[in-house]
Amino acid sequence: MNTSINDWIETTLQRMTVAQKVGHLLMPWVRTMDADQWAEQVERHQLGSLFIHPGDPQETRTFIKAMQSKASVPLLIAADIESGYRIAFPPQMGCAAGSGPEDMRRRGTILARTARAVGVHWTFSPVIDLALNHNNPETQTRAYGDDPDLVAHMATAYIEGVQSEGFMVATAKHFPGAGLDDRDQHLCTALMPLDLAEWERSYGRVWKAALASGVMSVMSGHIAFPAYEGLADQPLEALPATLSLKLQHELLRERLGFEGVIVSDASPMIGISSRVPSREKALANILAGGDVFLFAEPENDAPAIFEAVRSGRLSMERLDASVRRVLALKARLRVHEDAFGRQPDEGEIAEWTTFAQDVADRSITVLRHDDVIPVTPRPGGKVLSVRIFWKDSQKDGSFLGTITDELRRRGFEVDELDNPSHTQLIDAATHYDKIFVNIHHQMHSLMGTPRLIGHMVMAFWRGFWVDAPGKVVFTSFGSPYVFYELPHLPNMIAAWGASPASQRAAVKVWLGEREATGRCPVRIP
Repeated sequence: MNTSINDWIETTLQRMTVAQKVGHLLMPWVRTMDADQWAEQVERHQLGSLFIHPGDPQETRTFIKAMQSKASVPLLIAADIESGYRIAFPPQMGCAAGSGPEDMRRRGTILARTARAVGVHWTFSPVIDLALNHNNPETQTRAYGDDPDLVAHMATAYIEGVQSEGFMVATAKHFPGAGLDDRDQHLCTALMPLDLAEWERSYGRVWKAALASGVMSVMSGHIAFPAYEGLADQPLEALPATLSLKLQHELLRERLGFEGVIVSDASPMIGISSRVPSREKALANILAGGDVFLFAEPENDAPAIFEAVRSGRLSMERLDASVRRVLALKARLRVHEDAFGRQPDEGEIAEWTTFAQDVADRSITVLRHDDVIPVTPRPGGKVLSVRIFWKDSQKDGSFLGTITDELRRRGFEVDELDNPSHTQLIDAATHYDKIFVNIHHQMHSLMGTPRLIGHMVMAFWRGFWVDAPGKVVFTSFGSPYVFYELPHLPNMIAAWGASPASQRAAVKVWLGEREATGRCPVRIP
């Protein structure tokens, strides 16, 4: 760290009040961009950072600019943008299926440029978990794969791209590692079931690579590591990393040598909220070695921290250590000089969009092949797009509408059917030249389970495709593990995600316009 950066950090720290320092430990969640409401919050609680969902570039930039004008110390603006901002890429697993580290480095650079242009500085990506359990409800397509070397190579390249130009901070998550438990941190404290030697051979290799790449932030998960805590025989007694000094300080800082900012995973999740009274969560996380408490509620969280400082339970030295690390991020990104970046021009957006489409094209993976791929319906033929998704996550299947647009553009007559019954599909089999069954099952579409449920499987009763050989193409626009649920399907294509680019890529493979060259980066059990 150069002299000017150090000077700014120390000068700023010395003039900060205790309220400003406490505000730097708390990152509230901006659910809606109400400028008046959040300007008052920023001023009253002397906040150091905000978490937002960036949308329209101009609206997002205007909101952030208003917030920055109210901040006594420039704000860090964070977002959970795992698949990109403005330029949508396939999920990480899809990228691993068809791309290499250089692609991930470029993807990271594109994210940094597009996000910094509107004033976002901090991405909570990449996910460096290992997809080792197909029943894990949180990793799945968010992970690069199940091989530690693959994950390390892809993740470190992405981190380097994000941070290469000083526009953005990357965040490796979720420490000490998700992907093995079949339970959800949103519902309980998940477990890392390995012993230390097993962890070091797998997750530890990935974490060491991520830290060696210079990642500036790590997200602690609501994940316990009983063996490391000496509680292998009492795993339910082990605390999540977000509340464990042994994990956040001893393992991550002392043993692995991490010197950057530790941010907690979302604080309303039951993985932490079930373990400590709500008004003490933020303080407990900081005392356990955390620096920034995600989705903080300053009205509830700040009083306990102030009281701990007053009583000496939280020393000023410890408080300053966390604040200094947060200020170091701000200084390295030079948000005190200019919190925004240059707006990309139309040529750059077009170039990056083409690159994202190329990544999506290369991601398409055939998990099982039969003679129906490629599809060769008669010119102007009548085809059906069947869209299967969790009904409560979308009002309708319009988010898969790019498929219909692409097929119609090629001259087909296209009908759509959302979450049909098996009787509807049996009837449809006699009326259409080809039927495309498109399954959208992504993580967090239903908390607590990665499995196909209820109405999502009703369409498959009676095995309608058996009586319509050569007519049906099955594609997963999400988890590849739906093939584990439905192992008797005659074919299955993995498109990994439902972005327009992934939909266009799938259509190209269906129609034989492009060969499917992706390789599945996980084992389908």
